[in-house]
Amino acid sequence: MVVLQHPQRSRRAPLEPLLWTYALAGTCGLLSISLIQLGVCKTVSALLFPRDPAGSNDFWAEFARSGVEALTAGELLKRAEIAWGWRNGVVNAALTFLAAGLGEEVLKYLPIAYARRHGRAEGRTRAYLDYALAGALSFSLIENIGFLYAAVEKGGSWSGLALSVFERVVVAGTGHVTMSVLTALRATRRDYYGDRLSWWEVIGPAALYHGAFDFVCFSASSWEGNVGWIHPTGLGVTSVMFGSCLSLVASAMWQTRREWKGLEDRDQVGKNEDDDGKRGKR
Repeated sequence: MVVLQHPQRSRRAPLEPLLWTYALAGTCGLLSISLIQLGVCKTVSALLFPRDPAGSNDFWAEFARSGVEALTAGELLKRAEIAWGWRNGVVNAALTFLAAGLGEEVLKYLPIAYARRHGRAEGRTRAYLDYALAGALSFSLIENIGFLYAAVEKGGSWSGLALSVFERVVVAGTGHVTMSVLTALRATRRDYYGDRLSWWEVIGPAALYHGAFDFVCFSASSWEGNVGWIHPTGLGVTSVMFGSCLSLVASAMWQTRREWKGLEDRDQVGKNEDDDGKRGKR
């Protein structure tokens, strides 16, 4: 077991690269994710509608809708048929697990990879946490501003706006931070404690949690006959969605706590061994 002991003050990341991480994650990072999502949509569309341009146009026209209040009963029925079709399930899975889950968690990992490559975290056994949190908080802030702005522009009651704040800031924001910390801790195990973890083993758990979270939300929207994301209105569907999402966040927090406790225990073991070695030399 490899354990590096350093003074507590040197375990954190330096300030300047954290500021750059925060500035870039919410700007260039968010733009990159948008381009990735566009690429996923184009690729999936080409695979699902190879000789059906009219079907592709109908699908993405419904996907782009932000509301269904003005639709007729016939249009709603057609929309529901698309929502309950297998193609919509494939699109939802690709967007949530590949574009959002994997794409966004890779984005949060990039500051860690940069610090590792350029030696910015050398000797700082908790620096990865700072880099991951800087990226996650920046990305989450800009994303939440966009969602809340859309909710205000759409109109609605104050209770609906409060629900959006709870969903985006409390639930989704907690998920973003937790999953970034999970990745950082697993990268710390690999680089500072000698654990042999592959790239996927470092990022994979967070990507799967993230993808499953988003897939549950899109599935709840589809259950009510919507293509893409429109917030469910039924009490039962909304309750199942919230329960599932909260369970995923709680599970990620539990795993993150285990990872953190494991590192702290190993630090303590290393400290005790050092103390015993010093006493033996006296």
